[in-house]
Amino acid sequence: MFHHSGLPEELEIEELEETSRLAEDLMEEEDDLAPPVRTANSDPRRRVPDPASIYNRGPPQLEAQDLEILKMRFPRLREFSDQFLKARTMEEILKIESTSLKLKEAERKGDVEEKLAVNKQNLEACAVTVEKGKDDRWSSLHSARFLAGAACSTRKIWLRAREVMDVNGHSPVANYDLASVGMGGFVTSKGWVELANPGSTKMSLKLFNINNVGARSQGSNAEKDLEDIGELGEFKLALRTLRTAASFVCPWNYSFLAIENFMIQNDFCMNDLSGTEKPATTLTQFVDYILHENANRWRDAEGFITTADLKTCWTAFSSARPRVLIKKKEQQHSNNQPKNKSANQQKQGGHIFSKLPYNHPRLNMPFTDACRAWNLGRCAKAAGSCTTSKGVPLRHSCNWSDLSNQNAKVCGQAHQAYVSH
Repeated sequence: MFHHSGLPEELEIEELEETSRLAEDLMEEEDDLAPPVRTANSDPRRRVPDPASIYNRGPPQLEAQDLEILKMRFPRLREFSDQFLKARTMEEILKIESTSLKLKEAERKGDVEEKLAVNKQNLEACAVTVEKGKDDRWSSLHSARFLAGAACSTRKIWLRAREVMDVNGHSPVANYDLASVGMGGFVTSKGWVELANPGSTKMSLKLFNINNVGARSQGSNAEKDLEDIGELGEFKLALRTLRTAASFVCPWNYSFLAIENFMIQNDFCMNDLSGTEKPATTLTQFVDYILHENANRWRDAEGFITTADLKTCWTAFSSARPRVLIKKKEQQHSNNQPKNKSANQQKQGGHIFSKLPYNHPRLNMPFTDACRAWNLGRCAKAAGSCTTSKGVPLRHSCNWSDLSNQNAKVCGQAHQAYVSH
């Protein structure tokens, strides 16, 4: 049985070395904090201060320059006052920044839709007061131009613009930087004038056709001198030019974007216009109709025609046009004409010339260089290589003439006599 002698147990060598090392580290740390005490007859040594004085000291004060550097490195610290940060230790400041990073990560992983809903609820609370200032649309731009986009309905934006703007819009200019978006020189001068007036009834998609740029017509014939849009690709480019130019002139006006999106979503109405004559012209007339209707609604302080409304407008517009009749007429003309000719030939056994003998008086006319066999449909030689038995060149042209008139001339046209006479 082990008996205590009243003395502490012996320390192992490893424990003794560890304890000594910790004590030396503590003494060196205290020496660094304590001012040196020098005597005349002894070596300079640092006096060990009172431990209570060490713990009673406040945190070291940050200099203003150091604090500014920390704010640059850790933007979250800008939310706190300088007085608050100076009273914190470096360890506490780093904890503040690490905590803010964790909160940001949690927000990023949170429900995005919920965050958007909360932001929408806070729109009124975060209202911005716009101060008066100078804006000349050129050298001086007011800061209000760069506010966040309006989140309300486009109808509300349209009607609010009608309240604060003149009914004829602003003064037109033509120096918008469309070249920066690859559409420089696509808009006519008259197009800029009409686009600046939301209530213009002279607005037309042809004004944004690149083929009409440079036309300088004057007077009442100005619109008639503009080149029509005949190809679908030409129509698409003109419509895109209109929408792009409008984003520069009147960025609040979403009526042009509604027209373009309707066309794109419905494949430019090709299901209704397939096989009809000049579908691009029909689409241009429809767009001009909508532009005029929106101009009327602007003057009457009513909302513009939306993409959803355009479907109904197109149905009413297209059904009132004789496009189906044009389509049927073209099919009938292209399908029936060759069939009738073939049927007549089968019924009659070919043209009357094919029944005549080769030496019939009607065909026994004065010699010409027109191939008689070709005019009967019996020459198998290619044009330019046809000759008589003696090697005289013959032309594949009509040799018909009026037998009742001795002075009649040979037809000479590029068709066969048995077909055309």
